[in-house]
Amino acid sequence: MAYVKIKDKNLIRDTYSKAVLNTDRAGLEQYIAQRHIARQSQQEKLETKTRITQLEKDMTDIKDLLKQIAMARKT
Repeated sequence: MAYVKIKDKNLIRDTYSKAVLNTDRAGLEQYIAQRHIARQSQQEKLETKTRITQLEKDMTDIKDLLKQIAMARKT
């Protein structure tokens, strides 16, 4: 395989397939790091949403129990 430099310093062309390839390793590493951070953030949001849903369910259960106690005291 032979490569030919293109005007942009981070791009080369494969002479066999005519593909343009990016050789910017630092840019690739930065992209991967940003993607990892975005995935972590998305996972944290999902976990928070799950916890909030569970808290809402628990609060509903507590309210129901309090209503039962209040009804039992009336009788």
